[in-house]
Amino acid sequence: MLNISRPSLSWRSSVSLLALLTLSALSHAASFDCGKARRSFEKFICSQPELDAADTRLGEVFKQVHAGFPSKGFLLATQRVFVADYPSCLVDEQGKTSTGPASVRRCVSLVKERIQELESQALALVYSNAPTKFAHDGLTILLYNPQGQQRIRLWGNWMPDAYKPEPFPAGKLCDLDAPLKPVKGGFKTDDTDDAVFAITESQLSISEYIMCTPRNGIAPGQYRRLR
Repeated sequence: MLNISRPSLSWRSSVSLLALLTLSALSHAASFDCGKARRSFEKFICSQPELDAADTRLGEVFKQVHAGFPSKGFLLATQRVFVADYPSCLVDEQGKTSTGPASVRRCVSLVKERIQELESQALALVYSNAPTKFAHDGLTILLYNPQGQQRIRLWGNWMPDAYKPEPFPAGKLCDLDAPLKPVKGGFKTDDTDDAVFAITESQLSISEYIMCTPRNGIAPGQYRRLR
């Protein structure tokens, strides 16, 4: 089996996620001052100590992981998707919007899941077809090992919606995350049909086309290792 572990991280910088709400695709995170909060969701976060603390921690983790990530632009793209969906934690299972204790718990849970995701990505092997900086219409592949289970994450190949085209992060995106299972010639997953992932020290190869949505997918080919 692959050894995809990495040294543990030390977190030392401070930045808030909410500054990302106004970032362009080429921007970087900056501190968020609750005294200057204008959006209702910003004010909600600042008014909830547990959520505010979790959000601040998320900003710290994002800045640290982003600074050292080899696929430049990838984490910012994934963060834009997260930020766009962030306010959905205020909506309950019946579709009702609330800022009560249950919503706070959902938001805190969502933020903690994103922190764990970033920490796993910081330790992953990284492959990409991007010639230089990652763009959301390219593909980055991560191999990582949470709780001792080897997994693959395929993210990118974005396309606008055919009937209602809007800028990223709206549209259709490949985002597949599944455990790897050894097979002849490499690895497979239960979510990617007959595709075999052949992995060497320098590249990862995909044997078959993988459909993500009716609008987009992942073509067979080779992806060079960045880390």
